[in-house]
Amino acid sequence: MIEQWQAMAGEGREFEAWDEITRYAEDLPEDEVGALIEDLAGWPGRRPMPYRWWERRSRGEWAPCFLLADHRVLFGDFEMHDMEDPDAYEEFYGTSAMGDEGFFSGFNAIGTSPDLRWTALVSEAEGNSSSGGLEVFDAETGTWEADGVQEDDRYIGWGEDVAVSPDGSLVAAAGRFDRQVIVWRVPGPERLWAAGSWGTGKEAGYSHIGFSGDGRLTVAVSSASPWDEAVERNVVVADAETGDVMFTTATVVAGGAVLDHSGARLALIGPAGDLLIYRLPDGEVVARHRTALPGAGVLALSPKGDTVAVGGDGGMELVGRSTGRVPAEGTCRAITWSLDGPRALFTSEEAATVIDGQRRALWTRPMEDPSLLVAAFTPGGHTLVTIETYPAEITAWFLDHDLRG
Repeated sequence: MIEQWQAMAGEGREFEAWDEITRYAEDLPEDEVGALIEDLAGWPGRRPMPYRWWERRSRGEWAPCFLLADHRVLFGDFEMHDMEDPDAYEEFYGTSAMGDEGFFSGFNAIGTSPDLRWTALVSEAEGNSSSGGLEVFDAETGTWEADGVQEDDRYIGWGEDVAVSPDGSLVAAAGRFDRQVIVWRVPGPERLWAAGSWGTGKEAGYSHIGFSGDGRLTVAVSSASPWDEAVERNVVVADAETGDVMFTTATVVAGGAVLDHSGARLALIGPAGDLLIYRLPDGEVVARHRTALPGAGVLALSPKGDTVAVGGDGGMELVGRSTGRVPAEGTCRAITWSLDGPRALFTSEEAATVIDGQRRALWTRPMEDPSLLVAAFTPGGHTLVTIETYPAEITAWFLDHDLRG
């Protein structure tokens, strides 16, 4: 049967072959599924999770056959694909993942909830003709929630960054011009607050937004000066529900800033490339570490707040209670902390790769221009979510295949 499926894939019938494989595997015991995975090593086609499996997985169920799939298409513009049997695609992927039109390009950032229900995107402005905006996709219903947002609430000038709270209830966006930082509650979405410049005197906007691990606080970093990177930037920590400022400081910052789980520690790369750890809410610098990692600026704090994973050019570095350097090819684009330690996304000239703290490659994908990849980890780091604009597709890549219910 393996030869038959491989022949089908070689004839351009990859989807049909994969559909047959998934149905064949549904009743196999775990050891036989493992053998099938080995037999399919080097499978030339995609390995998406069927909707019927996805429904079970979303309910917390687990089956050995789930190990075959390495991703789930959350949304796809399948009108752009050359499909001989549209009904078969719809049955396989589910109507919530199907679309008959794409979305506009120019997305700068993506954020997602742990359960993958909510995907938030922010876009840049298109010249003088349109403002950048927010798009929120509900994978449960297959609808774009931002369609119901009033224009004054939705358009954010030039979207720079977006994040979804760890419990999936809040979406925060940062942008240049206009309101600069704005937070919505989903479903709805209902706008909770818009910060403007928070009275900081900076009108250029914000380029980074994030949540504490418990979702109570947001942290934002103002946009860097295009003429002088040594100019101080504002770092603001605020209540996620109200926007009330808890802490603010002005300092030179490389990249963004991160909070630990409870919001008791704030970490950033400050002047002279030093890693600074602030205690909140009083703002005292309680630790300073020198990092020799070039291009450092992507950070993740461990849940206990005692170790920082720093990403840069050529690897990531652990600083704090745990120390060490993990080499990697390319530039770090995103980093997170999972149950088994840090995970980081790197892009090189030819590929994008996710590695863990033991330098194991959890996911890799050859790309024509990896530097254009827009991607984000789910809170907890179980999944990497990416977006393609042509054909339009939002894809969740499973980094932990063996999540059992």
